[in-house]
Amino acid sequence: MLIETYRSYILGSVALCALLALVSCGEGAVSTSSNVYKTLCVKRQDFTQMRQFMSNIESKENINVNALIGGTLKTVCVKEGARVKKGQPLFIIDQAPYIAAVNAAKAQVVTARAALSTAQLNLDGKEKLYEQQMVGEFDLRRARHAKEEAAAQLEAAQAELAAARSNLDYTTIYSPVDGTISIMNFTEGDVVFPTSTLSIATIAANKQIYAYITLSEKLLVNLFEEYDCSTSDELLKKLPPVSLYTTWGEELPQKGHFDAVSGEADVLTGSVLLRASFDNPSEMFRNGSNGYVGLPTTRHGVFVIPQEATIHIQDKCFVYRIVDGKAVSTEVKGLSANDEHYVVTSGLNDGDVIIAENAGMVTDGMAVVQETGKKKL
Repeated sequence: MLIETYRSYILGSVALCALLALVSCGEGAVSTSSNVYKTLCVKRQDFTQMRQFMSNIESKENINVNALIGGTLKTVCVKEGARVKKGQPLFIIDQAPYIAAVNAAKAQVVTARAALSTAQLNLDGKEKLYEQQMVGEFDLRRARHAKEEAAAQLEAAQAELAAARSNLDYTTIYSPVDGTISIMNFTEGDVVFPTSTLSIATIAANKQIYAYITLSEKLLVNLFEEYDCSTSDELLKKLPPVSLYTTWGEELPQKGHFDAVSGEADVLTGSVLLRASFDNPSEMFRNGSNGYVGLPTTRHGVFVIPQEATIHIQDKCFVYRIVDGKAVSTEVKGLSANDEHYVVTSGLNDGDVIIAENAGMVTDGMAVVQETGKKKL
């Protein structure tokens, strides 16, 4: 009985080993099939790439509202964030001291005018007496000088009155443009000064906006070469209309255009600013917003391949061409168009067949079986 049990154990072990051998052979078959890859036959084409640049948004009219005179902020005429019209009163500074200054200046004008009248009468009398040779030339000249001095004092008093009236007018601060007022930095009862570094509020007219982007000097030079330009003015004329997107991807319906290039580079980063102008009638963007400027660039006669087909080693890019059924590593030059596509400008020829996906799993010289149904972009 023990012998039979032992014989059954031996037979079972042999069967298990045979099964494992079959499984092992099956794995070998899978390994062979793992050399099957999707391929792509490349052809030259025109490709429009939308390059996006992070941008800072500013209103074309973004005006700080400041006091032109000092005093206590007596009245705030608008609410924070309100829409305001040009010429609308915004703030009123305490007028009492300025009204008193106007009244004092008026009194000085009256006094100066009376002094001038007196000096004129005195001069008239001196002239008559001089004609009668009853006074000398010295007395006549002194009378004339007195009249001139009185006239000058009247002019000074009138100038003081005009300045006092201007200061009184400055106690009411009006909106310089149509726009939206910001959160206010001062409230009723605060003291404001014209020398303050902090404005009372800001008014942004968001109907027209600027979008500023930062480019490296190298990229700017590439744009000059790409559009065959020698000056910034020439580049601005040749650059195509651009799009503006929110940070979540919504596009402004109105196209814009680049209209300015900074004349100097940032000392620390070496970057250069470009400015694009946009109409923003719906105020989709506000002063201080962020977004993306999309610059379309059409490249002619290039090869567009999947990113999966490329291998990047340091600053070089490689693809695998299929030559006589084997993978051949080939260096190409180009640039990433987006997360999905790579634009090849040199290194391939029309009709080349390349491995279109999982290129990182391929080794140079490996036999490759092309999968039925080639990769499509």
